[in-house]
Amino acid sequence: MRVRCLHCGFVRAKNTTRQVEHLAGCQEFLSSTEGQQALANGDLVLTSAEVKPGGSDIWRGSAPNPNLAGVVHRRGPNKSRQSTGANATPARPAAPKPSLASHLVTKLSAALTDATQKSFLSHAGCGTLSAAALKQWLAQEIHISRALVPFVGSLIGKVRIPETSNLTSDPTCRAIDLLCSAVNNMKKELEFLESTKRKYDLRVDMEEPQPATQGFIDLLASASSPDSSLLEGLVILWATEHCFCVSFQYAGNFKSTMPASSSYQLPSYLNPSASSSTMYSTSERRADTQHIAALHEAFIQNWTSANFVRFVSACKSIVDEVANAQTTGNGKTEMTACERRFKQAIAMWGQIWPEFDGMGEEEERAEAGANGSGEKPIEIDDDADADGAADSPYGGTGLGAIDAHNRESVSAQ
Repeated sequence: MRVRCLHCGFVRAKNTTRQVEHLAGCQEFLSSTEGQQALANGDLVLTSAEVKPGGSDIWRGSAPNPNLAGVVHRRGPNKSRQSTGANATPARPAAPKPSLASHLVTKLSAALTDATQKSFLSHAGCGTLSAAALKQWLAQEIHISRALVPFVGSLIGKVRIPETSNLTSDPTCRAIDLLCSAVNNMKKELEFLESTKRKYDLRVDMEEPQPATQGFIDLLASASSPDSSLLEGLVILWATEHCFCVSFQYAGNFKSTMPASSSYQLPSYLNPSASSSTMYSTSERRADTQHIAALHEAFIQNWTSANFVRFVSACKSIVDEVANAQTTGNGKTEMTACERRFKQAIAMWGQIWPEFDGMGEEEERAEAGANGSGEKPIEIDDDADADGAADSPYGGTGLGAIDAHNRESVSAQ
């Protein structure tokens, strides 16, 4: 604890009175403008009370001298500190709190990217996804949406509200507020799925959960069981909503045009029964483009809307708040459990997408598998445009935007 004179470089023990004693005899300081001002103000003059044995606490160094604000420059980590006049000392910025959610995304970024950037989603955005692929995904997705409701209900049952004077700022109370909102959102999301199927005439058959879907449902049940902590369940909830958002944002990147605004009623935020606008200029849709319209006007819009993004962000914030508020238990064990849950959610999410290439060749691949060959050579038919049957909204051979662009170029020439 030593200080150095800024004028002559003399070093001595850090003590306010001794610093003033040195400054009173430092010729370099006394010859400066600051020193002349200190002499004129009498800041360097010692009174009789200060030199008596047992005198003032200021002289003994046990109390600060109020007259030294403009004289003594203390050393410290803040080099921009100014103690002259009435200038206040700048406060050191608070260190950012650690984020469990950011840690999980960073650690498993490669797996997350692979699970949320499937060919199903790129074809959905381009408009080349077959109707069979969309219906198969919808038949499985409805199982996950239904399972989310009891899952969140079980998480609410885990909450123990503490005795606190400020409930609004307590992480546990904020968590239950989010969970109650999530249950309401998921109920309206089920209504959204049903109303969208009716509006776009998507006739989806009832199917049993596929192994990947059942695995995701079992993961929800496991994360909400009595053996799992509230934090583990919140991580799964956020991971699920995060995957929904990121997946359909990826699909939206392939859309040629995004509507500036849409009156389509999103679940949890608006009434899904209201009328919606269309992104196409025609008043009627072709029967073979209904599923593409549903994707672009409803599903992609819903899971990339500003309100849904804010909801996902709120889930992330609650995960971080509850994690940072943990004061009991084994932190390493809790972190390992959360990493395992997040990894399981990503793995299951990557398997729920149907393995379609968007060209409507599901039956051909099934026949190839039945004949014992895993692959079937691609056959190019020069007369494919003659029958005009295709799942693409642009018709033709199913090449989608490329085929349509080529034909438009020929017509223009």
